[in-house]
Amino acid sequence: MFYNSISGSMLQESNHVARVEQMDVTFDDVAFYDAIEARRTAENLSWRQLGRKLVLSPSTFSRLARGRRPDIETFLRLLAWLDMPAETFMKGLAGSPKRVNQDTIALLAATLRADRTIPSAGAGALEQLLRIAYARLTATQSESPNRGPRSKRSRTEK
Repeated sequence: MFYNSISGSMLQESNHVARVEQMDVTFDDVAFYDAIEARRTAENLSWRQLGRKLVLSPSTFSRLARGRRPDIETFLRLLAWLDMPAETFMKGLAGSPKRVNQDTIALLAATLRADRTIPSAGAGALEQLLRIAYARLTATQSESPNRGPRSKRSRTEK
């Protein structure tokens, strides 16, 4: 009785100040499937081999290819295999423009790590190079949006 009254009181207090904000967040099933396909291809696995490796049925991948969403256990298993955060496959999160930039690097990094022909140290080095190049390219673009990659500058401007 005492426990119920305390927990009820705490629940009422927390509900009194709780606010529910509606978020327009959706799952990007195309990007999710594409990431799985890229990693599977990089590892030279058939869909059946991947299913055996992850203890998933081949029909799971057929459903994903048709745009169906995985159940939570399958989703978590695939995320762990991809070594990517769930946010990578969510659209409409606050701050999405910056998140998109980071997701591009995350996707590329995951693909590099999945490539068995590249030593892990090499994949890490390539990821760092990509991060630096990406940061410089996006910074340059935001500083001078009218200058594209083919803009003509005189030698004295350099």
